[in-house]
Amino acid sequence: MRNQFFSLKLVAVVAAAIVLCSCQVNAVVTLDVAQSGAGLLTVNLIADSEVLAAAPNLADDLRFDDATAAGWIMARPNKTADGGLQVSVSHTFDNAEQAGILLNQLSGEFGPFKRMSLTRSGKDTDSTFDLDGILQVDGGLNAFADSQMLKIIGGAPFEENLQQAGLDLGKAMTIDFVATLPGVIERTTGIDTENTVTWRVPLDGSEQSVLTTSRNTAVRATVARLIAGLFKFLFFAWLALMVAVIAKVLYQRRGVSRTPSE
Repeated sequence: MRNQFFSLKLVAVVAAAIVLCSCQVNAVVTLDVAQSGAGLLTVNLIADSEVLAAAPNLADDLRFDDATAAGWIMARPNKTADGGLQVSVSHTFDNAEQAGILLNQLSGEFGPFKRMSLTRSGKDTDSTFDLDGILQVDGGLNAFADSQMLKIIGGAPFEENLQQAGLDLGKAMTIDFVATLPGVIERTTGIDTENTVTWRVPLDGSEQSVLTTSRNTAVRATVARLIAGLFKFLFFAWLALMVAVIAKVLYQRRGVSRTPSE
């Protein structure tokens, strides 16, 4: 069962931003993957000072019981330097498949993360990581409301306020997806900075592919194995040589002991 904690908790902040029109909410979803395929998925939500001024009890009103029960770890909400509010939740994963499952938990039917997957193939010293999926918000505010809530109220919360204010959802909030993958990025649809790729989630209904491939060649591990093999070969060669020398010495001594004395 999908845990839509991201959508449910973000909607309260987004609603406040929309009502105030001039406020801003920024979300950054970060995927950090290690060479083994394990790693950490983190969601950071930052609401500016105007949002917090309009909803001073926002930190106390946020509830993450469902997320905690599902294994997510919540950092204590704290104020930013400019008087805003930052909320952070994270979840570890043991392999690439689990990472894809967690990414898909961050979305409902309308996005923003769709059909996300991460695969790892190859050997420990030469592995390939493939990240795939779609970033899309095709239901407007529907993407940030629980499906049961939509059935009850008959539509996205505060959608009418948004239309009356003539406010674009993209001006009220941003969502960035940042993925750090092992090795060298061979191809990507995002902005590549070394082995870290960044995408901005479109909020106008359009799609953004996250198709990315990275190849990790563990040079140190490969060299270490070669050196270990070389030392092992030399060690056994030395043993063989010592055995041959000892055998020769013993043979010569036996020959001397058989020679009759004068």
